[in-house]
Amino acid sequence: MPYLLAAEADKIQDFIFRSSRLREVVGASQLLTRFCRSVEDTLVKRYNGQVIVNDGGSFRVIFDQPDQAIAFGNDLAELYRLALGGSLTVAEPVEMGSDFRAASEAASKKLRWAKSRRDGVVAEPHMPYVAFCASCGVTLARNHTRLAGEGGSERRRYLCSDCQRKASERVSNREEILREFLREVIDSSSKINSYEFPNEPGDIATYDRRSYVAYLVADGNGMGMLFGSITNMEVLRAFSEALSGNTRTSLAAPTRLLLERLSDQNNRKSLIPVLPLILGGDDLFALIPAPYAIDVARRFCLAWEGLMNTLVEKQGLKDVPRPTIAAAVVICKSTYPYALAHRRGEALLKKAKRLSKALAAERGEHLSVVNFEVILGNRLSGDDDASESKTIATSLRPYWVSPQPLSTDAAARGIDLKQLLDQRRTLKDLPNKRLAELRRCFEAVPEDVSVHQQGELLVRWTERDLARILSRLSPTEKTAVEATLQALGQARSANQHHWRALNRGDNGIYAHGMLDLLEAWDFAQDLDLSLEDYESEEIAS
Repeated sequence: MPYLLAAEADKIQDFIFRSSRLREVVGASQLLTRFCRSVEDTLVKRYNGQVIVNDGGSFRVIFDQPDQAIAFGNDLAELYRLALGGSLTVAEPVEMGSDFRAASEAASKKLRWAKSRRDGVVAEPHMPYVAFCASCGVTLARNHTRLAGEGGSERRRYLCSDCQRKASERVSNREEILREFLREVIDSSSKINSYEFPNEPGDIATYDRRSYVAYLVADGNGMGMLFGSITNMEVLRAFSEALSGNTRTSLAAPTRLLLERLSDQNNRKSLIPVLPLILGGDDLFALIPAPYAIDVARRFCLAWEGLMNTLVEKQGLKDVPRPTIAAAVVICKSTYPYALAHRRGEALLKKAKRLSKALAAERGEHLSVVNFEVILGNRLSGDDDASESKTIATSLRPYWVSPQPLSTDAAARGIDLKQLLDQRRTLKDLPNKRLAELRRCFEAVPEDVSVHQQGELLVRWTERDLARILSRLSPTEKTAVEATLQALGQARSANQHHWRALNRGDNGIYAHGMLDLLEAWDFAQDLDLSLEDYESEEIAS
């Protein structure tokens, strides 16, 4: 009887982000990907196994005998430690009967059990005459040297083995992972060698006048449930093999448009304006230009969703959850630490996933969703947990992403991100002074009123504060603002307000997207339009 073994790397993000420089993240991500790919042709063959999943630090392998599975697991964990300097949890093998799905669930359960019983954190030994790595600041240094790729002008530093391996991987095998992405972006293979990737956020910051960049974080919705519903091993393996490729292709689609739109915004026309830092399975972490950042996330989600649903149809799967994805965009200064940006992206992603899961659980409808935030200066803005307790919310985030018009159930919980992007152009001719007044007006709305006061408060705010701003606008400007108020809220009838009633939480809330648009004003352009199309007529003339 065959046996199924499950194994998974521990704290992958800690390993990948344990570097002071962004370019080492690329090497760490490549190192993990190459390790996963190499296992099938080396260690798995030694023990006569059959790989089902080997991507993103996760493994599912079938063996004829339990002894083979156990020996493989021991060697896999040791090789992972030697190659990457981290730990890998291996579960006990489970018997595979006729029901592969049941065996897969049992293997995953044993893996969770094994992870929960790992030893606690062990402190690094610290001695008076021992140096810590100057790159990661965590591990004990091994050599006093330079990282691979650094020129002779760089001073020597105390460096650990892990950071040296990451740098060597980035330099010696850079073409292995990034070139795959580049082939998706550039149509002509003969021109590939003339393009280069950014090394630091500063390379991408040149696309924005205030030196802002953006980080895109994405993760599939309910992928565990989807994979768990597949009973055929070959189909499961096909899904696993196609997942990373679909994520890469989905990111390449908006990257091609970025190249076209931003070619004149940077002196280095050969620079690819997107740097994938983590690209494995349905997980994505990428550095992207701040202009167009929100639309890049939207188009990525639509492309990924389309490719995954095509894969579902190609494999003839029925009665499986419709594949969707959640994405978060963190817009910040180029000097902002990438690890903190990723941490904030994960928090935004969590909120986006909650919205998607709530719709799926309550109505059986599956939609992709995007969340975003602009970090001002060197501090985090916003408090999602606190805002969720309010009865009036000055934000509609997260936003749906759908190739079709939203259903009534989805519209009751939010609006499509495309509506927000469309209003950026609607208000492009509004003077900056009026935009600032609108922003202050929406920021001043009380958020902690009781439920029975909501309607009364918002009507009074509309007739007093908002009306004061509208009265100062020209007829054309007033028409544009009122159209945006309706698009990002609701149509106003007699003696009512523009705020939209949302079915979020037990009691529901009133919310509006105007403040979202104003906060992301410089980053909410549609890739179908050039940046010049967003200049006001007064500036353009």
